[in-house]
Amino acid sequence: MSELQTHEVLKDYFGHESLRPGQAEVIERVMDLRNTLAVLPTGGGKSLCYQLPAMCMEGLSVVVSPLIALMRDQVESLAKKGVPCARIDSTSSAEEFEQTLVKIQSGELKLLYLSPERMAEPTMQQLLKNSGIALVAIDEAHCISEWGHSFRPSYIRLPKLVRSLKPKVILALTATASKDTAGSIRKAFKILKKDHIQTSFYRDNLVFEVEVCSEEDKQQALLTAIELPDRTPAIVYATRRGDVEELAAMLSRSGINARAYHAGMPADARAEVQDGFLGHQFPVICATIAFGMGVDMPDVRSVIHYHPPKSPEGWIQESGRAGRDGQSSHCLMIINGDDQAALQSLVVAKQPGRKATEAILQNLFSQGKRAILSRYNLSTLNDVPMELLDVLLARLESDGWIVPDGGSWMWCHLVPLRWDIAARKRILSGFPKPSRAMLEELMDSKQRVSLLELAADDVAKMNRMLNVLRELEAGGEVRLKLSHSLIHYRIKREPENLADLVDEMMAAFEKHSSHNLARIDAVFKMAVSRRCLAASLVGYFGEALAKRCGRCSACLGRSYTKKLPVSQPEELSLEELERIQSLVDEKRPALSTPERLARFLCGIYSPAMMRFRLYGHRDWGMLERLPYDDVLAIAKAQHG
Repeated sequence: MSELQTHEVLKDYFGHESLRPGQAEVIERVMDLRNTLAVLPTGGGKSLCYQLPAMCMEGLSVVVSPLIALMRDQVESLAKKGVPCARIDSTSSAEEFEQTLVKIQSGELKLLYLSPERMAEPTMQQLLKNSGIALVAIDEAHCISEWGHSFRPSYIRLPKLVRSLKPKVILALTATASKDTAGSIRKAFKILKKDHIQTSFYRDNLVFEVEVCSEEDKQQALLTAIELPDRTPAIVYATRRGDVEELAAMLSRSGINARAYHAGMPADARAEVQDGFLGHQFPVICATIAFGMGVDMPDVRSVIHYHPPKSPEGWIQESGRAGRDGQSSHCLMIINGDDQAALQSLVVAKQPGRKATEAILQNLFSQGKRAILSRYNLSTLNDVPMELLDVLLARLESDGWIVPDGGSWMWCHLVPLRWDIAARKRILSGFPKPSRAMLEELMDSKQRVSLLELAADDVAKMNRMLNVLRELEAGGEVRLKLSHSLIHYRIKREPENLADLVDEMMAAFEKHSSHNLARIDAVFKMAVSRRCLAASLVGYFGEALAKRCGRCSACLGRSYTKKLPVSQPEELSLEELERIQSLVDEKRPALSTPERLARFLCGIYSPAMMRFRLYGHRDWGMLERLPYDDVLAIAKAQHG
């Protein structure tokens, strides 16, 4: 396609006369069929880098993204512009899935959005191999790095899966990649260093500010910042759900219409708050970092970190949600020594204990040559955060212990669309006797049935059952309601001594923890340094500013202090000690180790706390004023 024709597509479909800095270089390389890494800051227009080539190239282009909201919004927006596109992710219904498959086979689509998990499904792989793929774009490509700020194990398999499709060109995209992370991405997708396009992270319309104040003065500092002229719409980020709700209530009492947003809210309530903020129905949203991914609101005038981000990547990415319209906007971080200790405690508290690590490995290697795992059960029953469970499984996979072998579902509720006896007989007559018995059991049940139990823990049998059920659903006879996903692995080798492998995984967790603590340390070093804040932030990503920004709080000489104020918490009382001993005496499984008890007492939302809803207990967060290490020592003493 000629340059003139490409410009016509740009104008007719996307309404642009020209491209932003970096976009032209990325698109030129993609159109020249050169594998490319695009590191474009938040708001830098990454999506056009694959949408425009997809419309200009022959064949189907595939976009892999973990952000379901972003996929949904982009597909809806592109469809309105007349772009033939579709998405398949965990929220897609069976009907939507089948309709999309038909469109892929007919060659009707130009753009297909997939979650990485859907991309890995064997049926999807086979379908795509037969479709002649022009471009594969990997969004949020930093997820491939275990040391990135948002690692996802499903990304580890992407390079091999993408290569098997033999696309004409590969494009990896991210808004935040340190030098090491960028190197990992280039290596994984065979991208030459000269095809790594990175525009400046510096945005001269953003004013970075740090305010140091004591814990008791933080709310007033927030209120003062929001009340300044031209500081709304504003996003206020806080670490915990309770803090988010408290801040929204405080601002509302002070006459500022604010709403809370966090992952603990029902999906419809979150959607209502998000839509209300985007629609300018209220000026301030107080949120955890659950808000913002894939949300594009051009006129956010302030991003305020009431609690500091846990990494420079988070700082620059979350701040980058301000001022996307190019107008002057403020990015304020309010900090003290308590904040630093709290972030460090969260990292340390998340570390799995030896007992939990051993239990996970025992579960995996005790199943024989094939293993079926529930990530949810492993995480919540052992109180191990999903992100660290994923690190463990990814490490076992990369070290050659296990090989992914597809997935399935634990629960199935089969709903016949017609209940009359004649229809039931006709449905069952089309299947051999073994399948009929299984289908009858599912039809007779008025509630969900465990496929795992039905298959007697046999992976091959479960896969055959799912094929039968899919066939039945495709024929329009029934509707399937599948829930609680399972992952399957083939065991390539078994440990001779499980204790040695536990040691290895514990060392990996420790390394992961040290890496995260170093990133927290980097945030606070930048915050209290006399060096220009903008220069420090972009410097983390390997970029040097020609001169100081002249507008940040460091350049203006404000808030400089290396000794951050720290509050003096009350010491442990005798009454609290007695309540802790009562908790130990109750022998709750969810509080069965000192680590779990310490997380509970500190009010840390760990997987076990969420599964057993212990955050509603009267003693939840009783010692949140104390550092986690101190509380752990108390818990160990009480456990004996």
